[in-house]
Amino acid sequence: MGISDYYLHKSPRGSKKYTIWTKGGPAFDFVAFSALIPLTGGMDSPLFPIAYLIILHIVVYWGYTGGIMASILFIMEYSITFFMQAQDAYSLNSLINYLCQVLFLLLVGGLGGIIVSRERKHHSEKNLLAEAANRDYLTNLLNHRSFQEYLQKDLHRGVGFYLAISDIDKFKSINDKYGHVMGDKVLRQIALIITSIITGKQGEVFRYGGEEFVIIFYHNEQNEVSKLLVEIKQSVANHIFYCNGEAFSVTMSFGCCKHTGETSDQLVEKADKLLYEAKDSGRNQISFQ
Repeated sequence: MGISDYYLHKSPRGSKKYTIWTKGGPAFDFVAFSALIPLTGGMDSPLFPIAYLIILHIVVYWGYTGGIMASILFIMEYSITFFMQAQDAYSLNSLINYLCQVLFLLLVGGLGGIIVSRERKHHSEKNLLAEAANRDYLTNLLNHRSFQEYLQKDLHRGVGFYLAISDIDKFKSINDKYGHVMGDKVLRQIALIITSIITGKQGEVFRYGGEEFVIIFYHNEQNEVSKLLVEIKQSVANHIFYCNGEAFSVTMSFGCCKHTGETSDQLVEKADKLLYEAKDSGRNQISFQ
């Protein structure tokens, strides 16, 4: 049980090893238990309470159904041992003890399954609420709140990073000409373009607000950051949008700077000024510190 828990902790959820240990570990526990009980006294074995622990262990990974199945298997194991070893198996006291033990095994599996299922539901609902609070509904990017949290965390950790603030050029004219529904489609598509280029190890992408996006690059070299921004800029500019049979494209401007000891507000202000320099230079530009 300890070995299986160790591998479950180390193996990525959904991996082949995780699946094998999730399904096979509890089965091995039951087989080992079935062998140990007869060797350690049968009905009087001091190891019998381990059955409750194994049932709960199975409940964690197999859920309510697994808990009930485990309880039934342990009842069968207990019944075989009881009727083979008990000298007065059919006396009233023995039968009462037997029925109480069977009932308790069922309660452990059933109640354990219900409790685990309920806690998993609450945990899932909590995660959904947290996800909704930290993500932008339209683009599914991390939102402004998440950006502030990530920024503070990175500043506290003292890691080296670049901050880029980007803006869709003349986005208001897109909304005015093609409507806000089309404007939303443009925002979603740009979010997809950026996230297809920026992986989790390279950085994090956020919707800052309106038509503005923010990227935290976990790079120390400006040329690496520059390559990624150029790829994003070109990919956005090359993408063709269609509305009522009319084709159009958009461009983006970027302001990017490296964190060199500033506070979060100072860093954002510095990147923002660089963004406006890019716009003043004719838009569709990248302005570095």
